[in-house]
Amino acid sequence: EITGFIMFKREEVIPKPDSNLDEKIKKLWDIHFKKRYESEKKYYDFDLDFIKKLKNKIIINERKDFNGLEVLNFIKSTYADACFIQGCPIIEDPILSALPSYSINLHLGLIPYYKGSITAFWPFYYLEPAMLGTTYHIIDKYVDTGEIIHQNVPTLDYGDTMHDASCKALLSALNDIDLVVDEVINRKKKNIKINKDLTLKNRGKLFKKSDWKPQMLIKIYSEYKDNIVDLFLNGKIKSETP
Repeated sequence: EITGFIMFKREEVIPKPDSNLDEKIKKLWDIHFKKRYESEKKYYDFDLDFIKKLKNKIIINERKDFNGLEVLNFIKSTYADACFIQGCPIIEDPILSALPSYSINLHLGLIPYYKGSITAFWPFYYLEPAMLGTTYHIIDKYVDTGEIIHQNVPTLDYGDTMHDASCKALLSALNDIDLVVDEVINRKKKNIKINKDLTLKNRGKLFKKSDWKPQMLIKIYSEYKDNIVDLFLNGKIKSETP
């Protein structure tokens, strides 16, 4: 049973580039985000009726309100046994402490290889598309360091763009959500404690939003023509595998 639902408004689908960028980068910026939008329309079925039917929900429009009192009181009112999270800002105390112990984030990246922000971009920038994937993990006070419950990688096909592959990665994870829910139910029935892996904090790289620069799009779209999956499948690019 869904006891509560919090929706956080995302950024603009096609955000505006910084006015200081040169025209070449601005064009690549538009290509990048328009391609993301087209892939999302292609792969995702946005079920707005599902959201409308949910009785106990709140919608947060501003980042500054996400860790605010309204969200805290809402969480306390749900009496939830578990919480599933995807695509929201970092959760801070006191909200973090108010969440159920089994609060599980769906991270669009393979932990510990790609932690932090914009993690579907980096496997392509570093020319290792086979390292694209997702991770269900329990959240804690550090970023992407909680116990890993389940991981997925997408099936890469000829013609996949970077955004196609990331959409397929997320769909692969969503197809397995029942496995994760069943795991949580089983653990709670057997009173299994969370297994904290202290090594995850120091393994891999934690990417920050500031690590991403618009100029990086030159490599994806000008040098490789967003054709990295095909080059990998043809053996022209060698990628580490998880």
